[in-house]
Amino acid sequence: MKKTIAILSVLLLAGCSSQDIVTMQETSPQLNDLRDLDYDGVIKAREKCDETLVGAAVDNDGCPKDKTVKQSFRLNVTFPNDSSDLRPSNYAKLEQLADFLNDQKEASVVIEGHASKVGNPDYNLTLSQQRADAVAQALINDFGIAPSRVEAIGFGDTEPLINEDSDYAHDVNRRVMATLSGNYSTTDMRWTIFTVD
Repeated sequence: MKKTIAILSVLLLAGCSSQDIVTMQETSPQLNDLRDLDYDGVIKAREKCDETLVGAAVDNDGCPKDKTVKQSFRLNVTFPNDSSDLRPSNYAKLEQLADFLNDQKEASVVIEGHASKVGNPDYNLTLSQQRADAVAQALINDFGIAPSRVEAIGFGDTEPLINEDSDYAHDVNRRVMATLSGNYSTTDMRWTIFTVD
């Protein structure tokens, strides 16, 4: 039986080898530009967005994808004890935030006021709201940000950065932070083996 199968296999292979192999002599014309000029993985024939940022995540047309970003950062706007008056040195940070908001028209900001644990908690809540309001009003009045894009919330002494009773902790905890949100033009980047984050 094994010998019969082996003979049949040889005959079948021999029958296939008797066919002539035909090679094409003419080259086919290339109808579309298949180069990827901006190295985004989309050929020129399909490209709708030239000069894509290198490393950007793109759709099938080679256009970069935006992503919704929510970012929180410390403004380094600090206040003296029992005060909601903005210091002149605070305006440089506020100007950076205002520039961002002017550039990204769809973004909005929540100003978060905080107080140290010195004094009465109810008073600290009112004071933290006054600090948040002072920063919000500076953005609106001094930098021209629309009031509808700025919200101010006071948290009192409920969210300290350093939870201890020291002068340093009290100085750090008397602060204003800002949380930015909105769908603004931040390009979504592709992850690579070289990506750190």
